Amino acid sequence: MGDSSQLTDLAFWARPASERAPYFAELRRRAPVSWQQFPNDSPVSAPRGGFWAVTRHADVQHVSRTPRQFCSGRGVGLGEVAPEILELNASFLVMDAPRHTKIRKIVSNAFTPRRVAELDEAISAQATTIVDEFVERGSGDIVEQLSVKLPLWTISRMMGVPESMRPEFVEAAESQVAAQDPEYSGDGRDSMTVMLEATQTLHRLAAELIAARRAHPTDDIFSALVHAEVDGERLSDQMLGGIFVLFAVAGNDTTRNSTSHGVRFFAQHPDQWNRLVEDREHLGTAIDEILRSATPVLHFRRTATSDTELGGQKIAEGDPVVMFFESANRDEDVFEDAFNFDIARDPNPHVAFGGGGAHYCLGANLARAQLRVLFDRLAERVQSFETDEPAYLVSNFIHGIKRMHTTVSPRRG
Repeated sequence: MGDSSQLTDLAFWARPASERAPYFAELRRRAPVSWQQFPNDSPVSAPRGGFWAVTRHADVQHVSRTPRQFCSGRGVGLGEVAPEILELNASFLVMDAPRHTKIRKIVSNAFTPRRVAELDEAISAQATTIVDEFVERGSGDIVEQLSVKLPLWTISRMMGVPESMRPEFVEAAESQVAAQDPEYSGDGRDSMTVMLEATQTLHRLAAELIAARRAHPTDDIFSALVHAEVDGERLSDQMLGGIFVLFAVAGNDTTRNSTSHGVRFFAQHPDQWNRLVEDREHLGTAIDEILRSATPVLHFRRTATSDTELGGQKIAEGDPVVMFFESANRDEDVFEDAFNFDIARDPNPHVAFGGGGAHYCLGANLARAQLRVLFDRLAERVQSFETDEPAYLVSNFIHGIKRMHTTVSPRRG
């Protein structure tokens, strides 16, 4: 179907999602599972020189929910990363059962509905302050002055990151996922160097917290991990550092970008904003529609553990198989009027948190809780939004907004 290497080209991912959508739609129609070959001059190295792109909702769910056939332990990105980065980033995200199951069970205790509910009051108070400050300012960069603040505060509190560490913490987390963007690597460093330096910074911060928690246990999640045991052994400093990196990135970037995209959607669809303002019962479905439409994490890779077939294609043992969530969330066979932003969409089986199964996002409840309180407070305070054209992050992994000047008209009374 023409050029089959679009998904390997960073220029493709520098385009807005609206411009990528027709290509994904064509893939879903004509080649829902297609081989994407990296060109010979690509800076990306990949096992077997490319990957199978999975673009339909049903196939994404199948790959996600069949971990014995499609494993995570051989990497989760489009291409290979340097061994030193892979080692530093190693966490239960790139593990398979049974070890994945055991470590995930320990970590999941921090993200149960009960634990998230315990945070609700504090998150709500923080969200109120953040929204009120922005509304009273009237305009500014929504990313810096609103979107980034609540997820940073929440994950810092859960992980016990002190105020003095937070600027370095969030800068390193952002650099790790933004390493492909020339704005971050345009000073002569390549993306791998940017990523390595950011990861090393996060491990250094983790090491300081590990030492502190060993000496003086606290009631935060990181202290619980430091003192947890798997098969009678404590988690290694390397593993704890990898989990810290994962939480820093997942806890900051995904919720932050969903917030920014959500504001953008409501600026583009004022009828939907008026609908939410007038009837807050739509809040839950609105959050899911923001997540579907934004799809903050664009893909995850798996690896076939044996020869199989998917979407009419023969997949060989060892072949990389990449689930494209952005495409699955626009699948016309699942979502009626898939390109319409409808806050009352129900059901809404989006895959913004993954396609289900063993690696479904642990922070889904927390992300929804943060988005719910932010947009609830915005609906109380804001009559309408106006946004300039966003500066999008150049990344094939995170659907991010770097900057977006936004003006709000406050509600009266």
